[in-house]
Amino acid sequence: MNGRVIPLVSFLCLLTHCSSTPPGSSLGPSTLPILSNPTRANAWGAPKKTKTSDGYILLYINPANNKEKLTITGSSELMFFLLYPPHLRGTLIINGKTAQIDEAQLWKKALVAEQTVKWYHAHLPSTHYGSIFRTLGTELKDSSGKIGQYRIEVEGTKNQMRNWLSELRFGK
Repeated sequence: MNGRVIPLVSFLCLLTHCSSTPPGSSLGPSTLPILSNPTRANAWGAPKKTKTSDGYILLYINPANNKEKLTITGSSELMFFLLYPPHLRGTLIINGKTAQIDEAQLWKKALVAEQTVKWYHAHLPSTHYGSIFRTLGTELKDSSGKIGQYRIEVEGTKNQMRNWLSELRFGK
């Protein structure tokens, strides 16, 4: 019976994403490279920083337009990902009339720190928020070879998503 306990515990740990990464830096585990956007910080000010149990969240908000946001989530644990982009669903007002949208999507690709990431249109705009675009949870490596899991979300336009992804850098 004891021989079965260890494999079961290992399996359960794998399912729940147990992490043996020790806490380190002020934002996350010491082995997790910090991905940030210095260009947004210069334009909008320092991001709001939140430490999570397995990493960090950086939130950049345009002070002149709160419907322009960039959120970077860094984690030492594997993040949820999709095999196919979800359909874009919702309601839009077109020429004063409401229209139901249900469109299949293809992955869009961009370079983040010289590595390819996939992204998609996650939500149509509403009166409370702008369009939301999101990358998959993806593994990225900094120049020293340290690896982390990252998800980037942009509230804004498709062009802003492309531009802000290209501005992302790993900290020194």
